[in-house]
Amino acid sequence: MSVFRILRYFIFLIVLSSSPVFSQNNLKQNTVTTTVKSSTADFQKSEQLRNKKVVSLFIVLIIILFFLFYFFYQNNKLKQKIKRKDIKQKILLDVINSGIDSQEIERKKIASFLHDNINSLLSSAGLHLNVFTTQNQIESDEINKAKAILAEAHDLLRDISHDLVPTLLVRFGLIYALEDLCEKNSNSTISFEFSSSILSEKRYPEKFEIKIYFIVSELFNNIIKHSNAQKAQIILKEKDQHLIIHIHDDGIGFKTQKLKEAEGFGLNRIRARVKKYKGNLAITSDAGKGTSVKIQIPLPH
Repeated sequence: MSVFRILRYFIFLIVLSSSPVFSQNNLKQNTVTTTVKSSTADFQKSEQLRNKKVVSLFIVLIIILFFLFYFFYQNNKLKQKIKRKDIKQKILLDVINSGIDSQEIERKKIASFLHDNINSLLSSAGLHLNVFTTQNQIESDEINKAKAILAEAHDLLRDISHDLVPTLLVRFGLIYALEDLCEKNSNSTISFEFSSSILSEKRYPEKFEIKIYFIVSELFNNIIKHSNAQKAQIILKEKDQHLIIHIHDDGIGFKTQKLKEAEGFGLNRIRARVKKYKGNLAITSDAGKGTSVKIQIPLPH
């Protein structure tokens, strides 16, 4: 009897397991298990991908920060280098300008001393000698030679005092003095032409006029010594509260890129004078085509 019951129960289980309801429940359980496993795998993959992205982003940020730090360091280094260069240049300009100012003060003192004292003494000595020979009716070759020597010494001292500080510059101003400078430097080998839209009677502060005069004089000397030019021209004008000086020659010229190599103390002095008045100096040249110099300086108030 018990064997029969067990057999019947076994048959019931077989039937039940083969029934659609049981099969669907079993399938559902398998599907749920598979879905859970699939979801877990997808989650793990997405987590791994996210971790990879975070690591990659972190590495990129580190690289960017490194390059930013490097560029900042190089930029700061370059700024410091430029700053040191500017300080050196400023010190050099200050030294040159101090020397120029001292020279101009000494020029004026020496010129005044020669004109007011030595020349006066020579003129007085010549006058007394003339009076003495006239009163005593003395005719002597030695006395005539002495008179000639005194006259020559007088003329030499007058020329020296005029070279130190031109009398025409002091008395009549910059425009007259520069026109006279062109005439003095013109000869059979080179001609200096003068052109100005500024009235000849126009006056500037004395220090300003002296500095501009010696800038132009220095440039004229460079043309005479180095350019082999036959013709040079200076043009003066005022524009937008600036004095503009343009000097051009038809000489041999030079390569502008080699200008720094060719710069001497004379050109450095010119640059220093121009910089002191917050002006600009531009030089353009080419081999065989002459040289042009443009100076632009704010007018003194």
